[in-house]
Amino acid sequence: MDAERAIARRLTYAYIAGLALIAILSGAVHVLLNNVIVAQGDSATVINVAGRQRMLSQRIGLLATDLHAGDATARQPLLDAVTLMERSEKALMQGGDLGIRHELSPSAHRFYLEGATPLDFAVRQFVLDARRFAQPLPGGDVEAAYRRLQAAARTTLLPNLNQAVSIFEDEASRRIEWLRTAQKVVLITLLITLSLEAIFIFRPLVDRVRRYAASLYELATRDSLTGLANRRHFMDVGNRELLLASRSGRPLSVAMLDLDHFKSVNDTYGHAVGDLVLKRFASLALATLRSSDIVGRIGGEEFALILREMSPFDASAVAEKLRVAAAADRSEGLPVFTVSIGISVANANDRSLDDVLRRADKALYAAKVEGRNRVAVALDD
Repeated sequence: MDAERAIARRLTYAYIAGLALIAILSGAVHVLLNNVIVAQGDSATVINVAGRQRMLSQRIGLLATDLHAGDATARQPLLDAVTLMERSEKALMQGGDLGIRHELSPSAHRFYLEGATPLDFAVRQFVLDARRFAQPLPGGDVEAAYRRLQAAARTTLLPNLNQAVSIFEDEASRRIEWLRTAQKVVLITLLITLSLEAIFIFRPLVDRVRRYAASLYELATRDSLTGLANRRHFMDVGNRELLLASRSGRPLSVAMLDLDHFKSVNDTYGHAVGDLVLKRFASLALATLRSSDIVGRIGGEEFALILREMSPFDASAVAEKLRVAAAADRSEGLPVFTVSIGISVANANDRSLDDVLRRADKALYAAKVEGRNRVAVALDD
């Protein structure tokens, strides 16, 4: 019992550990999926802002051209575009604005802030020249600022901004691909874990439950000494067989058996030997009867048979064969024993198996009165 409890405890702990691991892996899948979604959103925002920088550089150049040609209405849109480009540049560098959460990656940082002509410096110089042109200060060289911003917008700035967008797109693709790979690894790990649990935890657990249920069924339906059907199970099966025989019109014979002078066996040799005699008789009955017949122990030394589709004559022949086998048995260490048998056949008036057993019991009594170690058939049959 202690060993059974220890095994059950280990299986329970393993089951809980397996469920915890599955929960952790499922949570990891959820986190990775959420990170993929967030990364896609962040990447899309960064690419959108970087792409807008390209558009703003061209818009600023066109508005500056209109203002330079004398269109005063272009001044405010030009200032608005300059302000937005400056804000976008700051968001790209530092994050925390315009939906951008993080600062530049190492590769983008090198492109924007390192080298002989870093892009961030070029953008800030472009913004400064645009402001100097749109809001000229006394003594300021407006024409020089206009020429510099036009040159940058048309030649040097646009290619660099295009390359910046490409860098952000490549980083986004690599980041998302890494997250997808990690997600696949976690999913595969989860499937492997489920398979291992099915093999090493769930299958043994189900097998133990099945064996335990089978043992409970055996305890509920089998006689613990002989392994035959106990009285309750025998009566349940017998009543079903009686109903089937009544519906089909086929004969059903029932026999009551009693080991002769069994009390004297117990008194003379002891109950341990008496138990061995009962077990030996059960073995003889199982070996003699058909596999379709049902034999049960319904009392101390009392047994009963259900013989499917047998007339009184056929049932008598089978009972006689069992009687002879018992009388001829000379198992080592066991005393000689005999059996008396009474037989009855079910009829249309029988309400339950008890009715048939009562007649078989009367026949058994007649066999004992006649001297025991014999077979008798109920007179009504």
